[in-house]
Amino acid sequence: MKKYRKRAVLAALAALFLVSMTACSEGADSSVGGNDADKAAGLEAEKGKVVTFMLPAFNYDDDTKWENTVLKAFEEAYPEVKLERVTAAIDNWMVKLRTSANSGDPIDVFQDGANNNPMYALRGLNQPLQNYIDMSNPNLHKETMDTVFCYNGNYHVAVTEPDPCVIFYNKTLFENEGVDSPAELYEAGNWNFDSLVRIAKELTYSDNNGKCWGVACNYPYIFFGANATSMVKLDEKYKYTLNINDPNLKKSLEIIQDAWHTSEWQGWESSPWSTFYNGNAAMLIDFKWVEPQILEAKEYGLCDFEYGVVPMAAGPNNPDGLTPMTAFGYAMGNGCDAPYHAGKLIDMLINGEAADNEKNNEKIPQEHQELYKALSQKLYPINSYDSAVGGAFEICQAIGGGQSISQAIAEYTPIYQQKVDEANGVVTGSSEE
Repeated sequence: MKKYRKRAVLAALAALFLVSMTACSEGADSSVGGNDADKAAGLEAEKGKVVTFMLPAFNYDDDTKWENTVLKAFEEAYPEVKLERVTAAIDNWMVKLRTSANSGDPIDVFQDGANNNPMYALRGLNQPLQNYIDMSNPNLHKETMDTVFCYNGNYHVAVTEPDPCVIFYNKTLFENEGVDSPAELYEAGNWNFDSLVRIAKELTYSDNNGKCWGVACNYPYIFFGANATSMVKLDEKYKYTLNINDPNLKKSLEIIQDAWHTSEWQGWESSPWSTFYNGNAAMLIDFKWVEPQILEAKEYGLCDFEYGVVPMAAGPNNPDGLTPMTAFGYAMGNGCDAPYHAGKLIDMLINGEAADNEKNNEKIPQEHQELYKALSQKLYPINSYDSAVGGAFEICQAIGGGQSISQAIAEYTPIYQQKVDEANGVVTGSSEE
């Protein structure tokens, strides 16, 4: 995924998040950040230290990447410290992160996301950063930071913008088939699980005219967030609790089983994205970061149809239309050597990413940008809660393969409970509890 080299909350959690967001918004340190005198003294005390930075699967020699421009600018602005670039592959970067934390020499700055939080915060892998970064920076997306990365009044990841889940659809195919378009259903207030399933089934076929699926989707857990639920949730002490027996989660599992197995209105060949580009999927459920790739595919002639975009369809437990989302940003290793310089680097990365986002948005239709902005104000952080169980892909795969939902729940309850218990553990220094 390019971005990784690249979801009102449940009623039971509403009070929790009100407390969390209030603490982050009203606390003096949390809203303003550390004072200038402390920061100046901190920068002075860190002279001669090494600032480590890690971005998974990244080429530090590619001058076309905005991140490398920022890293060089940081070196020029702060020559009193040495910037050390840490290389890591997608399959080993988490090991490097945890190993550095256990050794007592945590990486100063690393890319972090909703997929890993609050697990990383709970386990002490990242630390509060509001006293080290510029909390007044307009390029920070505070709604995302409040919703996903704030615990006990502290921010743990700095973010420029979230990635709300949306549905891209083949306008040409819908018009040719005479099927209600997602945009029409959304504008009429009828964009929900029922209407999504209905049109997906209508547009799934395999005959002399070819093969088509109603939906292509690589992330079944999206149907959790679209119904304002998740495989795990947080208690009043910001600890994970397993939510596998929630009736609203079962509803989402039923939709997943119907899509992947019973009615098979979800599918793809090669990949969900290429299948959509080729016109063999009427809809693509993904995150907003995919749109530039769709535009690029059109430029190269890989898809020759007009497309539209609407929010992810909402489940019955989501009357307010909260949007499943993910988000990526920058975190600071807990107990890192140079937190003040790490904060300066994060400030520069936030500004660099915001500038790059603005450049990329130039090609995206204005109405799509307005939709993304609106969706970014009502988020449901599915990835955040389900990080403890890795997105719950295993149970989704099991029911998608035909296993009964009740059997799958019975099988995965002890497995996911163990993962939840592990996620609630604490990593500090060289010891792990």
